[in-house]
Amino acid sequence: MARFELTENDRQKIVDGVSCALILEREGYALDKSESTRNCLKYRRGKGEIIIVKAAGQGWWDPGFSQTDPDGKGDVFSLLRRFRPGVWFRDLCVELGALIGLEPEGAVFVREQTRATPTETPAERWAKKRTLRRGTDVWSYLTRERCLPDWVVRRAITTGCVRDGYRAAWFAHQDASGQVCGAELRGPDTHLCLSGSIKTLFRFKPGAAPQVRRMVVCEAAIDALSAAALDPGRTPDTLYVSTAGGMGAETIDALRAHLKEMRDLPGAVLVVGTDDDDAGNRYADRLYDLADDEGVAVDRLLPPDRSKDFNQTLKNMAACAA
Repeated sequence: MARFELTENDRQKIVDGVSCALILEREGYALDKSESTRNCLKYRRGKGEIIIVKAAGQGWWDPGFSQTDPDGKGDVFSLLRRFRPGVWFRDLCVELGALIGLEPEGAVFVREQTRATPTETPAERWAKKRTLRRGTDVWSYLTRERCLPDWVVRRAITTGCVRDGYRAAWFAHQDASGQVCGAELRGPDTHLCLSGSIKTLFRFKPGAAPQVRRMVVCEAAIDALSAAALDPGRTPDTLYVSTAGGMGAETIDALRAHLKEMRDLPGAVLVVGTDDDDAGNRYADRLYDLADDEGVAVDRLLPPDRSKDFNQTLKNMAACAA
């Protein structure tokens, strides 16, 4: 039997014609529309399996792996191999070739989102949102439904990291120059990132120290605020940040920039405040690697009652007090 060889032309036809999103949908993954943007589609299967697909569909990434780990990213060939570990390469190519031209459901979502994308930048849309005030629906959502202490919400308002989006709280992400480049939106019926967002970091610094010596990294803005409320080691130079559930290139760059500023400060430490589950542990491993690369010490902060996240702890405390 002649040796099977895939020509470069045929390989490119498959890469161009078969979306990674289609493979995921055929393997039982579902698009998380609330966490997807034009630039990346988040697919979930079960409770902890997450794969990110670039909007063009030609690449994928598992956020549970380090950015440098080749097993956690690749093209449609490596993705199908992930689900068919014992299949001959020739059979993989035959299966992929039969899928050329088929459209994943996620592609329809991207098209619709593109049509609906506003012409204003995230910074312009942020500027139009009003200051959050006591007695509004968003204040009630944060303090009653999410059980954040009043002092945390007031401090977040004065530091300028949250605004009132009428039906949801807007939590700012900023670029290196301090310009708002995106936002996490959270409300009773809202769980998404602002369209057009570049996710860097949500930042909340309740203390007044000029430098950041201690940085607590969480997965979502409300978790970061909750961690600040519960943190027994909170100091005036502690910064609480969130990655909005992912760690793309811009987020990693923002984390590295903070770590570089911290590394020469005595007692500097990165505190991992990710969720207490398998996915949170994988995020923690990546944060450990980043801190190690920059020569900064690492610690882990977990919810005191071992809930999945800090906000659940606040809810549990409020329920016990009722």
